Amino acid sequence: MTDLSRRNMLTGAAVAAAAVAAPRLAIAAVPATPENMAAFVNLSVGLTGIDPSRLAPGVDPINIKQQYFAQAALDPNFEALMAIALANRTDPTAAATAVMTSTNTAVKYLGRAILLAWYTGCWYAPDKLRLYNTPQAPKVPADPQLVVSDAAYTQGWNWAVGQTHPMGYSVWQFGYWHDPAPPLDAFIKTHA
Repeated sequence: MTDLSRRNMLTGAAVAAAAVAAPRLAIAAVPATPENMAAFVNLSVGLTGIDPSRLAPGVDPINIKQQYFAQAALDPNFEALMAIALANRTDPTAAATAVMTSTNTAVKYLGRAILLAWYTGCWYAPDKLRLYNTPQAPKVPADPQLVVSDAAYTQGWNWAVGQTHPMGYSVWQFGYWHDPAPPLDAFIKTHA
């Protein structure tokens, strides 16, 4: 007979919670050193087309790039992706092209997952993304594996590119919709 005491229930809940959290606590093989982070941002510039000073501003209280780096670092192919990023650390287009045309399809789909993370704030499992590039692709849209964080959701670049904001969250002044929207470059490029 199973003992359904309060202590056993709490222990079971704690074990289940630890099992869910365990993959996110894994130690990354590629640490988030300044050099690695710069290469990751450079690659992300090539993938997204967004100005580097917008992806990684000098003063960055949200530090969303760190969250995306940490999420991507959990993938077993992150080290191979970062080798490409580091080899092309000064050329965002070359870095993105090398990742997206890599003969290692796992790296290619990890690059796609990073691209989607920057735009949506959600993490799409690279293996699931691969299913959408097959003759028998699923007929339904890909579901994200997780929302990286609440900050990632509100900072997703899909909002800026769409010149809108997530429901219930806006940094814009009341009545902003009255005026015509500025051009897209105003949202994704830095102008002196």
